[in-house]
Amino acid sequence: MTPQSTLEALAARRKAQFRDLISENTAYPLATITYHGPSPHIATKSIVGILASKETEPIFKEWQGEKVADDVQTAREVARFVQEHEVARVLTSEWVLSCPHEEGVDFPEGEDCPYCPDWH
Repeated sequence: MTPQSTLEALAARRKAQFRDLISENTAYPLATITYHGPSPHIATKSIVGILASKETEPIFKEWQGEKVADDVQTAREVARFVQEHEVARVLTSEWVLSCPHEEGVDFPEGEDCPYCPDWH
């Protein structure tokens, strides 16, 4: 297995594990906190999703910065956002899940992100 295919397999496994946690959840409102960055080792974007119930669409808010996962001010803002929605449970990814760029927004659909070579 090449280093790149190993990285892609690891990212896919991480995402699947996180999705399993969400699908098994029974406490609502639920907050999810995920990290994204140019490599599996650097988080430059944090996305918080609030899901009021299984039947509702999530509300998303994002924060960006060089070390967003370690920034105290960002942590305070995330905590306030979660508290405002009276969240019963928070699921946080333990790893950087993907690059911070959006397919179809930051680069064409079906292509690899041109800004994050570590992910492809």
